[in-house]
Amino acid sequence: MKQHVNIALFVPHQGCPKDCVFCNQSRITGRKRESLLTEETVRRSIEEQLSTVRDGQQVEIAFFGGSFTGLPRGYQTMLLSVAKEYAATGRVHGIRLSTRPDYITPHIMEYLLSYGVTTVELGCQSLDDEVLALSKRGHTAAQVERAVQIIRQYPSIRLGLQILPGLPGDTLEKSVSTARKVVELAPDFVRIYPALVIAGTELEWLYATHQYQPLSVEEAVQWTAEIWLPLLKAGIPVIRMGLHASDDLRSKGTVLAGPFHPSFRQLVEEELFHRLLKRMMEGIGQTAAASLEVAIHPADETALRGRKGENWREVAAFLADAGVHASLTLDRSLSRQQLSFREEGGTFRTLFFTDL
Repeated sequence: MKQHVNIALFVPHQGCPKDCVFCNQSRITGRKRESLLTEETVRRSIEEQLSTVRDGQQVEIAFFGGSFTGLPRGYQTMLLSVAKEYAATGRVHGIRLSTRPDYITPHIMEYLLSYGVTTVELGCQSLDDEVLALSKRGHTAAQVERAVQIIRQYPSIRLGLQILPGLPGDTLEKSVSTARKVVELAPDFVRIYPALVIAGTELEWLYATHQYQPLSVEEAVQWTAEIWLPLLKAGIPVIRMGLHASDDLRSKGTVLAGPFHPSFRQLVEEELFHRLLKRMMEGIGQTAAASLEVAIHPADETALRGRKGENWREVAAFLADAGVHASLTLDRSLSRQQLSFREEGGTFRTLFFTDL
């Protein structure tokens, strides 16, 4: 499978009819809202980023940070025309953009198709109408569903959905319900971004006046794990968990509160491996064996061991008290998110995240 690379071009807040309570794209992307791209800057940025691409990588030009289909049509045409040129030469393999659900119509989709757009990401954030209203999204869950129906009439275009758990009015139950509804919508991929309090947003004021409390890192890990599981079981890839830890987000005074962590996805994987290890221990019961071998893919070692090795140390200590020596084997033939184990003299048994 070819590695995917985005050539990112940012249109922060541009095309958006209003500011949602959680959003300050200038802070998130590091680009000023009034900074319009020109044909010259688009070409220069594409060329600079293409110079870092390796042979065999799958490259998409990606317009991020605003509601692309809400931009003035002439501006859209200029941006897409340049992107289409690069796609026609084969130097890039697709064009990706993000937009709002209420900015999708059949006419808009025909226009995007004519310029070779290959991926549309919808910022649905939640499929609970109360959460959407409190976040001042300006659209309903029904409009998300309608936009998905329209996009699905164009099978050459991939669909992505973005979820923001922890917004005002949200609960774990509502977020899990959103995930289940997303499964029914069957997107090609999903991004999960637990809500953060970013400087310059209405959420900053709500937080400062004690009208809003963001999730802690620990809560966001638990919520995201519960959201991810139904998506995993449905075979829907989650390509991102947590906002990219850019220099701008890391800078002092940008993220004021909330579950920001540079390795957020790994924390979620650690949580699910911890659950798998507990399931494994339940399956073993009162073993009479002198040893237990656990095998995982090498790329999952850090997640299985857990923060500061706590997951694995807890299991090894528990077994040692019972007189059982636990060993960990790294096996590239295994799948990711798989845990295989066998007692001395026994055969391997296997657990996956999807068994949780």
